[in-house]
Amino acid sequence: MTDSTDWLSLIAAAVPVALYTADADARLAGPRVVSEALAQSLGYSPADFVHNPGLWMSRVHPGDLPALLARADAIADAGSFAIDYRWLAADGSERIFAEQAVLVGDQRGRPSRVQGIALDITERASMRRQLGQAQRMAAVGRITSTVAHELNNLLTVIMWNLDLMTRSLDGTSKDFDRAHIALSAALNGTSLLTQLMGFAHADRIAAQAIEVGGILTHVAQVLRFVLGADIAVETKAASGLWPVETSPDQLELALVNLAIYARQAMPEGGRLVIEAGNVPARGRPGNENALGRDAVAIAVSGAASGPVSSPPSNGRYSETLAMVRNVVEASGGRLVLAEPDGTSHTRLVLPRAATAGSQATPAGDRAEESKTRAAYTVLVVEDDPDVRNITVARLGEFGHHVLEAENARTALDILGRGDVIDLLFTDIAMPGGMNGLELARRALQLRPGIRVLFVSGYTSSAHTEGGTPGEFLQKPYRQEDLGRALHRALRRDTTAAA
Repeated sequence: MTDSTDWLSLIAAAVPVALYTADADARLAGPRVVSEALAQSLGYSPADFVHNPGLWMSRVHPGDLPALLARADAIADAGSFAIDYRWLAADGSERIFAEQAVLVGDQRGRPSRVQGIALDITERASMRRQLGQAQRMAAVGRITSTVAHELNNLLTVIMWNLDLMTRSLDGTSKDFDRAHIALSAALNGTSLLTQLMGFAHADRIAAQAIEVGGILTHVAQVLRFVLGADIAVETKAASGLWPVETSPDQLELALVNLAIYARQAMPEGGRLVIEAGNVPARGRPGNENALGRDAVAIAVSGAASGPVSSPPSNGRYSETLAMVRNVVEASGGRLVLAEPDGTSHTRLVLPRAATAGSQATPAGDRAEESKTRAAYTVLVVEDDPDVRNITVARLGEFGHHVLEAENARTALDILGRGDVIDLLFTDIAMPGGMNGLELARRALQLRPGIRVLFVSGYTSSAHTEGGTPGEFLQKPYRQEDLGRALHRALRRDTTAAA
């Protein structure tokens, strides 16, 4: 038996497994041979499992224990079994083991003992869950994009008519107030749609220099819907906050995930605070950022208004932290963890960006953004007839001559004629096999000097795919937004594209 034990010990030392041999009627209660590395990851020593034969089974998750025991009881008839189950480490965290056992007979063929192996597959199970989650999120993203695109078209029509109504009404009338309230509600709807689409397609947004204060404002809006009315959400951004370079949507998603986890510690409600401040490279003692350079720290903390509940230690929280850590480390930062117990907090430390995330528009340009100095000919390509009619009317208000096309093929036919066309105003997402990006590429081949203004309900990064030159206007938009976009597009130098 000593030789057998030595052999099992050698195997266990090389692989994260627990090996055992038990009497046929012992229900897997025999001692297990566990390597030093695996035992430490579980919070025990190898000797613990030898001296306490019942330790292993006592740590099997209560929800999985009945199924494991049922398989053990049936091994006399089945001859073997295989099962995956959760195992509770000393700190309460969960590990996933895949166990296989076989019934071994004596020289007379009678059941003698059970030999088994339990392999730690926690990382593999986590990857499998992440893959499944990624596939589900991809499906949700596709559905979200389609729905949001249609809603953006509807909001474009609504906002245009409300804009006209507010301009035609007396600013002191009740009807003006009602129209203004409706317009504000529509604008709030567009903001929520933009955030929703950003979360669904967060991987499409490249890292950029961003202002953290604006991110916190967006996150607070989302969390008030997600966390419920019994959680007060408060954001604090220090004055003079430095910009950081990261994906804005990825950062928003990371903060939302941390807030949802922190909320589990406040079953009776409370207050969630997300606070951002500068941390110099050489901060005060106890305030070092550990990055060796200027950084911005974003802390997520919760204060429960009633009894504090310990958030569950499970695989989902580990995946949440892995996601957050990936976002932070991809930006060169660090994640500092602390269990949300009503007073402690989790911190994201992100390095300071070299430049600001946005540049102010020169004062001279601002005066010209809402109007153009001369009339131009604009080709509008939009598959939605209501949106197309409104766009034509809007451009007419600026004094431009407008040509219309319901799809890319019709637009190419118009571009192939001899008409003078200064600007291609095209939606990006269109049916018929050719989208706005491909249309713009062909238009530039036919007419190298033409300007392009892309319009879409999707994020502004969509028009940069493939390097097609042009300006971008996010749907839905107001009259002043259109004026600024037209000004940028018509001033754009296309000699490089030519």
